[in-house]
Amino acid sequence: MINKIEKILIMEAGGIGDIIMSTPVLRALRERFSSSNITLLTVPRTAQALNIKHYADRVLYFNQEAFSKGPSKAIYKQMFSNLKLLWTLRKEGFDMMIDLEAIETWKSSLLRYIFYKTVGAKNKVGRNSDGKGFFLDVKVNDDLFGRVHEVDRKLLIARALGAETNNPKQEFYISSEDRAFINNWLLDSGVDGNRTIVAIQPGAFVPTRQWQSKGFVEVGRRLCQKYEAQIIITGGSNDNVVYEIKDELKDVKPILAIGFSLGRFGALLERVQLFVSNDTGPFHIADAINTPYVVIFGPENFYRYGPYDTRSSSRIVTGMKVSCSPCLKYECRTHECMESITPDMVWEGVESLMKKTVKEKQLSR
Repeated sequence: MINKIEKILIMEAGGIGDIIMSTPVLRALRERFSSSNITLLTVPRTAQALNIKHYADRVLYFNQEAFSKGPSKAIYKQMFSNLKLLWTLRKEGFDMMIDLEAIETWKSSLLRYIFYKTVGAKNKVGRNSDGKGFFLDVKVNDDLFGRVHEVDRKLLIARALGAETNNPKQEFYISSEDRAFINNWLLDSGVDGNRTIVAIQPGAFVPTRQWQSKGFVEVGRRLCQKYEAQIIITGGSNDNVVYEIKDELKDVKPILAIGFSLGRFGALLERVQLFVSNDTGPFHIADAINTPYVVIFGPENFYRYGPYDTRSSSRIVTGMKVSCSPCLKYECRTHECMESITPDMVWEGVESLMKKTVKEKQLSR
């Protein structure tokens, strides 16, 4: 049956980190079904992380975040917003539909069941997350709060379909144009090429994963005082915390890098010596391109979403273990786990990597 699959729909409707962590399984599936026509279904804000032709023959997009990790929307609103897409997919007559994401809630399980039935693929493949994927034809076991990394969880799907999964390296696409843009941007911003550059990401797509802004200010100030680092504050154009931190650090003249495309953002991370980030999509870019980083984890499962490709040149900072963690909440009343993380805790991780950077610089002279 598998060898006669002609048309495949692969769905990855998560965020930036999700699509990057999916690159090993996408590569494995492309190699396994090299003669099949593969369509990738994703969301517009994440697709630019990929060189699509390496993984699929074409890409389609949800009109908005699907099965969202963001604010909860009524099921009928999520379905009706993608009616035209659903009709297009149904007409395709896919032989197989592969869903790479975990099914994190029973609401998401119901939504997916309706979605899959509407699309009408002959075979439905995915993750049986704590029993929520019971309706799948081919399913792999998935313990949401277990200690298996997300990259390896996704690769289990490829393995179940007979694919080779010996290469788990994540990939992130950066064009020569993106690198040229960042080279010119750094020059125009007056960044000394011999100076240590540190980027910090104080925002987060999920609010519960955002550390206190005063903590980033303190860490940024210490980096300037001890290492004379050039601080670059990264984020989206609507991240108010970016401007707040820039104002607090105005005496050390940080530079803002906001609203960059993912490719340009990746090119920037190639040029920095350290990246300090919340548990949010951009740190997965650093992980994929081997940029040293410190990531701050609060409510999420760091075994599942933590460092993968760069374990030796990354540090995880975690908050106090509370009764409700790990959790999948988008909003939280107390923010207790994140509030328990102090600047000293983050600085310990920063310091260990900065000492390594300084030593490497001295050896290269």
